[in-house]
Amino acid sequence: MIKKIKIKRFDGRDVRDVEDYIAVEESYNIFINEEFIKSISLSPNFLNEFAVGFAISEGFLNKVDKVEVDKNNIYIFGEKIKINNNKNNKEIKIDIETLKKIISYKIKAKYWEITGSFHWASIFDLKGNKIIFVEDIGRYNAVDKVIGYAILNNYNLNEIILKCSGRIPYEIVKKAINSGLNIIISKSPPTDRAIELAEKNNILLIGFARNGKFNIYTSEEIWER
Repeated sequence: MIKKIKIKRFDGRDVRDVEDYIAVEESYNIFINEEFIKSISLSPNFLNEFAVGFAISEGFLNKVDKVEVDKNNIYIFGEKIKINNNKNNKEIKIDIETLKKIISYKIKAKYWEITGSFHWASIFDLKGNKIIFVEDIGRYNAVDKVIGYAILNNYNLNEIILKCSGRIPYEIVKKAINSGLNIIISKSPPTDRAIELAEKNNILLIGFARNGKFNIYTSEEIWER
């Protein structure tokens, strides 16, 4: 995930030799059912989870049968079957105390604190309990990894909450829709296209979630006062 290198640092007055930690970036070739899809740079952790989450969240598959990692090649096997995509998220309710619990949960972003080079994503259950937390050099990769973890561990994605670093762009909302997630929380705001897409699909977007305060951008009916 990280490694130490020697650098020169200017402190405002002098240049001196020091050691510093930097993020490790690996490039992986992604194959789905033996077809090359793309090369992606990501952190070399949770690779199986990434593979499952990527294939599902990007809409390539909705059922993953097997993942094989061979050096810098990731092979994903599965199928795209016709399923009922009508989500019952109108039945899902999350109260303000649970939202406050999730928002106030202290994220310990170890690798970001050391290098400043990482994004993170986490998922929580509807009671506000943390399920998994992952750091990666890419925000989309981190989201794919927690989605994949949830799928591999048989969580119902309709009943988990995604909390992530950085703004909420269109692509994150699209991943949520393809995966079945209904609620996204970030300390930063969503973009206009993210809001439009979330409104069309009844996704609850919460941004500027800081210091016990937050903004609700869409699907207000999902949360209870």
